[in-house]
Amino acid sequence: MADAVVWFLTLEALGLAALPWAYHLFRFLPDRGLSFAKPAVLLLLAYAVWLLGLVHLLPNTALTIWVLFLCLIAGSAWLAGRRWEEMRNFLQRNWSVLVIAELVFAGMFVGWALVVSGSPGITHTEKPMDFMLLNAAHQTRFFPAEDSWLSGHSISYYYFGHIIMATLSKMSGVATSVGYNLAIATLPALAGAACFGLLYNLVRLAGGSFRWGKGVGAAAPAIMLLTGNLVGALEFVRLRGWAGQGFWDWVGINGLDAGPVAGNVFPGEFWWWFRSTRVIGTTSGGETVDYTITEFPAFSFLLGDLHAHVLAIPFLLLAIAAILNLYTSGERLGLTWLRRHPAQAVAVALSGGALAFINFWDFPAFLALLGAALVLKGCRDYPDSLLRAVYAAAAIFLPVFLLSVVLFAPVYFAFSGQTSGVLPLRDVSTRPFLLFIVLGLFILPSLVLLAQALLRLMGTGTRRPEPANTPLVVVAILLAVIPLGIWMATAFLFALITDGAGAAFADLGRRLTLAAPGAIVVAVAAYCAALLAREGREQASSFVLLLVALVFFIVMVAELFHIVDSFGGAWRRMNTVFKVYYQAWLLLGVAAIFAVYSLRGSWAPASGAARWRVALAFGGKWGGGAVLALLLAASVYYTVGAALDRGGAYGAPPEGHTLDGLAYLRSENPGEYEAIAWLREEAPPGRIVEAVGDDYSRYGNISASTGLPTLLGWKGHELQWRGSSEPFAGREEAVTAIYSGQHPIETRRLLNEYGVRYVYLGSQERERYGVSSLPEYRSFLKTVFQQDGVIVYEVWDDPGP
Repeated sequence: MADAVVWFLTLEALGLAALPWAYHLFRFLPDRGLSFAKPAVLLLLAYAVWLLGLVHLLPNTALTIWVLFLCLIAGSAWLAGRRWEEMRNFLQRNWSVLVIAELVFAGMFVGWALVVSGSPGITHTEKPMDFMLLNAAHQTRFFPAEDSWLSGHSISYYYFGHIIMATLSKMSGVATSVGYNLAIATLPALAGAACFGLLYNLVRLAGGSFRWGKGVGAAAPAIMLLTGNLVGALEFVRLRGWAGQGFWDWVGINGLDAGPVAGNVFPGEFWWWFRSTRVIGTTSGGETVDYTITEFPAFSFLLGDLHAHVLAIPFLLLAIAAILNLYTSGERLGLTWLRRHPAQAVAVALSGGALAFINFWDFPAFLALLGAALVLKGCRDYPDSLLRAVYAAAAIFLPVFLLSVVLFAPVYFAFSGQTSGVLPLRDVSTRPFLLFIVLGLFILPSLVLLAQALLRLMGTGTRRPEPANTPLVVVAILLAVIPLGIWMATAFLFALITDGAGAAFADLGRRLTLAAPGAIVVAVAAYCAALLAREGREQASSFVLLLVALVFFIVMVAELFHIVDSFGGAWRRMNTVFKVYYQAWLLLGVAAIFAVYSLRGSWAPASGAARWRVALAFGGKWGGGAVLALLLAASVYYTVGAALDRGGAYGAPPEGHTLDGLAYLRSENPGEYEAIAWLREEAPPGRIVEAVGDDYSRYGNISASTGLPTLLGWKGHELQWRGSSEPFAGREEAVTAIYSGQHPIETRRLLNEYGVRYVYLGSQERERYGVSSLPEYRSFLKTVFQQDGVIVYEVWDDPGP
């Protein structure tokens, strides 16, 4: 726990040092960026470490990080000195905002640290992979970091999030085996403060009071980050035996069926909470033909994988805040704006460009939101000409986009992945019921907000679009129908020619089930957002409606197309649904919470409204509130039950409650534990050889736990990252030859060819290769570590007599 305290205090020191920078960069937001200081400074510090290491100017060491931190403090002192009176007055008026943001951060950090301590082992799912990336980023002196599972090659993955956490680990002096779990606790804490800041700013921009802003902001982290999807409600129904097998067959979620009735409050099955991430799927004849993943933040934090999409959460929220800051600027867009506010433009570019290196899938969403927000601002700045609005938006978008790419250009040159294109989706689709199960908590209030905005605009005399607004209507409709048109021009025509009219129209019907309603929502939300912006009112509402339009657009596109990657067949749209639904949760969560606030006093219709609108308002106030309360209770039920299960409430883990992810090895395999500690802390750096085995296993654990590169780790993941097995062809055979020990000359040649310094021999090597020890060739191999059955040999050159 001492490590946790040091880690937390390091974060607090960073956040405090960054306050003047945040105050300057987020100058157009009501909270002046107080809630975003920590993710912003972590991003900036890690970027400096990465860039300096990339050009080999300064190594990736704790000394470098502390020097950069002192430079940050000096810059903060300079900024604070320039605007001391202004900042002091602002903090005197808004100190409670900073306090609440800090309480949210501390509460989330402590809460998740307690949960993580109940399941600390870095042993299952893809935790070893994430641990490898974290240690590779931690151990390297310069960038790009060498792939610990493919020696001699740089990492071919977006791992900037791991660099950020490795930087924090180095600065705090906390070992990565503990830092891994503290990173899992840090992410919801950073995201929680950012959620608070986003909603606080939106409420204040909407004219809400100081009190309402703080209240809605404080509720936002709980709703966005601590709720599950509605599978929790189905789990409770199943537990109580309230439905028969026919109902579960109709639901169609794998693992949910008419099981035995239990009197427990929560299910007792092993990892029952995992089912909530395998919701959308299609089965035919008992076979799965559409396998997808539908994760959400609370599940990701509970599972504890330090994946790219989880690491990106606070930084995606930071990028949204940077766009909102730009959007709320009072000055007209154009080159003059760019010259007057270069720091704000760079902040948008850096926060957005970093997403491509943290989790590339978030970068296109960032660009779409940035471009659309700039067009909306252009509509507000130039209400008489849509063309001028687009030109003004382009004058900002293009430089920011180019800078976001240039800042991380080396990543694009070095990266090679599994994605090879986009294809139209056929044969499978998402049932509306299952979409509701995944996102229903956020969809309902967002749609009500959209309906209210449309009715309000109709009530102001714009029942039919005025001629001046016709271009807005056309653009909104085109945005909505172009994806569907592209699908029809490709998949539909192809099916019509090859499979006949019946199959083609059947597939079209499946597409339209969600795509058509989605297109309508996109068109209406985009039009309402643009019209509100053009009229120069309800700045926050127009931005939120833009979020709604973007979410339904990406969900609609996921029903029409899928990314082509190494996963084919029934898994072909697994990653597509996985990534876009994760974005949808975050963006729609912001919109839904703002919608509930916005609708709280808006149920009473305007004077002279029709009676049906009175009935709608009354029904919405009471009926809608009850439905939302029920959905929220079902969502919280999931998280409470899963957190109790994951946090060790029903039995502590064998290693006890701890934050050390390798503590399980102390009793399970003490020799391996001590060997890892020796290689990390005492041995000179160098490449190692260890056994090669299956993915999702204990193979590759030594390289993953130390950051020392081995010849080959999880080969299935290397294949995914590189799109080909060519980079590691022959390596598995080379490892087998080294452990056979039958041909000294060939063994020496292979060790030299791959630059190996250490050969590791433990239980897995003995089991895999049937050897009890390796011959100690006096000329090139000697024992340097031996304990509890584990031997580490060092390759050396015999100096001779």
